[in-house]
Amino acid sequence: MGIPITIPGLSEFIKEIPDGNTILVEGSIDPIKTIFVQQLAGIAKQKSRNVNYITSRAKEEVIDQISYYNGTVNFPIIEERSHRHWKNYIKKDGVLILDSFSYLILDKTLQEVRTILEEIDSICKQKNAIIFLTVEEGMLDEKVHITAGHLADGIFRFMSRDTNKGIARFIRIPKWLNRKSFDENIYYNFNGKKINVDLRARVT
Repeated sequence: MGIPITIPGLSEFIKEIPDGNTILVEGSIDPIKTIFVQQLAGIAKQKSRNVNYITSRAKEEVIDQISYYNGTVNFPIIEERSHRHWKNYIKKDGVLILDSFSYLILDKTLQEVRTILEEIDSICKQKNAIIFLTVEEGMLDEKVHITAGHLADGIFRFMSRDTNKGIARFIRIPKWLNRKSFDENIYYNFNGKKINVDLRARVT
């Protein structure tokens, strides 16, 4: 069943997020990666999937953000910082989002993070679910970050660089299912509410 990618241009690379996978969504402290997973959560809910959104921020703040960027909030926003309870929110054919995963595990050791990831990924596959983990660039110890990437089934990396015309934004997909990866920088614009992939920038 999966979750279809509805961002024009990005769907040329990834058609959908297949079931039974844990996906890392990396980026800086800007809201892009969070907007991306919130959009996917909304699509999943439209497909009648059980969606749980665990947040490291205040529930009211997240509801306001989703309302602004994506409209109606039609899935529960959960303030749950204890990793021991996260597995309870992984439902059969459901979707679990941990935003920000890097903040929620900030005080954990490498061994603890490995155990957490192995457990939730195992349950994810057993229940044919999808898990999204958002990670802020530079927040985690390098070994912890690499371990998270190693155990994830796929990685979306939202990146940017300064140019003489402003900020150039692009997505890298260094790891995807079945050991695939994509070499292209997938350029996009953010108009304040929506992510729009610029296919012309990809080939220039």
